[in-house]
Amino acid sequence: MGLPATKRYLIELLHKHKLTYEQVGQYSGIDPERVKAIKKGEEPTDEERLRLRNVAYSLSDLLSKDTGETMD
Repeated sequence: MGLPATKRYLIELLHKHKLTYEQVGQYSGIDPERVKAIKKGEEPTDEERLRLRNVAYSLSDLLSKDTGETMD
């Protein structure tokens, strides 16, 4: 079994895009402490899932337009 989608989004934002917890919180509108808790395994709400997914998709879309890469 793989990682939950929300955790994958967070890992992508933190490692691939090299964002801090504060930046992820600022872009998504979620408290940075809550972002840390979700990363450590707490269950996100539906709204938090949606916000994190939207931020990850929008940044991946920008990256693919800038470099020609696609999201795997």
